Amino acid sequence: MSAEVFDFFPLSVFKDKIILSNSEKNLIKKFIIDSEEKSKKVIKRKGDAWLGDTRGQEFLLKNNIMNNLTNLISQKIKLYTEMLSLDNDKLIFFYQRSWATITKTNERIQPHSHDQSNISFAYYLTKPKNSGNIRFITEPQNEIAKGLFHKEKLDLGLLKKVNKRNTPNIDLHIEEDNIVIFPSKTKHATIPSTSNDTRISISGDVIIMLKDSFGHERLMPHFDNWQEF
Repeated sequence: MSAEVFDFFPLSVFKDKIILSNSEKNLIKKFIIDSEEKSKKVIKRKGDAWLGDTRGQEFLLKNNIMNNLTNLISQKIKLYTEMLSLDNDKLIFFYQRSWATITKTNERIQPHSHDQSNISFAYYLTKPKNSGNIRFITEPQNEIAKGLFHKEKLDLGLLKKVNKRNTPNIDLHIEEDNIVIFPSKTKHATIPSTSNDTRISISGDVIIMLKDSFGHERLMPHFDNWQEF
């Protein structure tokens, strides 16, 4: 066979582990659960997970009990940018927002993206079995006719099988202590939980700026040079 297929333009999602002591994890869990209790008056849609960023809890990592976890997440984020062959010495990193999510039985996080930042992450403090994996969603590069790769085409037999060349979404298996890092613009969601136990994750958005913007156009210059009006 003389034909060749080249799979271009991959989305690279970084996954690693962060290990905390049980005492530290329990302290953080209590803090997050207490935060949920304080926002009980805010109504959420049935089937939706509790999201701290929409409940006035969007700066979670600024709390002192998060200091060790924050440092560990920072290390992983810089490993991610190194994987992309960026020179971290020329960049400065800022946590823009950070929040917890609590997902109970039959709840999920709806599809969304974080278009106001550069890098997003999710760290899984607790991840019971069957409590829902993270799903990445895209417009398939190979969709030669709009809607061709939708499920109905599979049901009708036009699409013979689903693979990485024709799927609009990929589910990434997650375990407790995993951290997942990806471009903020990437649309993502979670699969509904079928577990009787609660999943707790900590998510955040990161902004990167140039230490020295000379000769650069695309990345943001350091905010020390911004002019307020």
